[in-house]
Amino acid sequence: MALTDSQMEDASDADVACTSRSGSGVGSGSGSGGPSIGVIKSGRPYLHESTIRRKLAKLDLDLSRDEAARLQGVQLIDDVRNFLQLPIITYIAACGYYHRFRLEFDPKEYQWTDAALTCLFVACKSEDTLKKSREILCANHNIKNPDRITTPDDKLFDQGSKMLISLERQVIETLRFDFQVRNPFKILAKIVKAVLGSDQPAIDFFIEAYKVGTDMYKTFAPLKHTTFTCAFAIARLTALITGLSEDVFVNLDPTEYYTYEEWVAEVMLDVLDLYTDHSRSTLLGQEINPQAFIDVKIKVNKQIEAAQIPRYQKFCNECEREGFPSPSFAGSATSPASPTGTNSTIKRGPKGHEGTYRFLFDAAEVRQERTAYEEHTKDEWEEWEEEVEEVIPERESRRRGDLGPEPRAPPREPRGDLGPEPRAPPREPRGSRGHRGHSRGRGRGHGGRGGHDSGWNPRNRHDHRGRGRGGSGSGSSFY
Repeated sequence: MALTDSQMEDASDADVACTSRSGSGVGSGSGSGGPSIGVIKSGRPYLHESTIRRKLAKLDLDLSRDEAARLQGVQLIDDVRNFLQLPIITYIAACGYYHRFRLEFDPKEYQWTDAALTCLFVACKSEDTLKKSREILCANHNIKNPDRITTPDDKLFDQGSKMLISLERQVIETLRFDFQVRNPFKILAKIVKAVLGSDQPAIDFFIEAYKVGTDMYKTFAPLKHTTFTCAFAIARLTALITGLSEDVFVNLDPTEYYTYEEWVAEVMLDVLDLYTDHSRSTLLGQEINPQAFIDVKIKVNKQIEAAQIPRYQKFCNECEREGFPSPSFAGSATSPASPTGTNSTIKRGPKGHEGTYRFLFDAAEVRQERTAYEEHTKDEWEEWEEEVEEVIPERESRRRGDLGPEPRAPPREPRGDLGPEPRAPPREPRGSRGHRGHSRGRGRGHGGRGGHDSGWNPRNRHDHRGRGRGGSGSGSSFY
């Protein structure tokens, strides 16, 4: 049974470690639970608008700041792609990789130029339009410095080449090894041919629609909707803006092209927001009067209001009421955040205890494997209520005021039976510490400090008094 978009999102979004509770949980196989299956990750082909905003809020990014960095990164990819003459499918893949990469990592950990060039480098590999990292860096250098044209073998690109290779792993893990690219231009060509045929009006219409489709990849619309929805929205929006075969494409039934009216309206409004806010950064906006985009946007809004179609499909109503957290920044909202350093290094955390990362492509297989694993590791608990009478001591249950005053301590036992109190040991004679009263200098007198004189006898205060009163001039003492 095929999974719906919501089920695939739930299955791929829950990157939870399935560790064994009784075993070691790292694959050792000890315990009854068995080895851990690690962390299962599967690719997410589509993202809802609420999911995108939640990821931006988690990275502390507001929409205006994210939009500026997104536009500059996609414009850099387009410039390098045109310089190297790469096909449109490489541009589509690189833009999708770039949008997903920026939703996973904090912009303070890397520079947006390095991320954009790395995504283009990975897209060249996945779409078999191989270009070396030095060639991409050289093309970017020659675009910025046309007066100093250089070659890819210049030593100037040694450090940048290593940086792109180091970021390549992060991009691949962000994609979860899902390199599928959906090209709406093939379906767009079939729609135009089925409606207008192969005459010159059809060719002129497709040229303008090609510009609208290229500008669409500067938004998140390709991440949210299918290829048929994007192709049908491009055709109808081109007819509304340019006026070419407008009556024909407006009256087309979207269900015949495997899509719905509300999905088409959301894609058109996303692209119209880009045209009204950043018309000079788009291909079609440089040729059309900005007032034309505003008129078309008003017309589309009236149509969805009349049909009672919400602006975003599968949007979180609770988040819409409470609002997504949008932090304020002191810096300019028109320039992306760039770190102060010159290197883009994303710090990888230590190898966690949850086990090995495993990447699966089928969401149904992820659910089946997790269900089979939880049958052997799931802890089951049974709850029941039992009344037990607990004996509470009366003293502990009563208050202190009810117990009266604190009980006095029992009297001490008389010592008559134990004999007299033991006397303290006699004090040590002062001679052991030296004489301090009959000598001025240290170490002199009877015994000095720390000595003991066995012939020393104490004197009293009358000895000194009688020495001054006697008739003898020698002042002999009593002794």
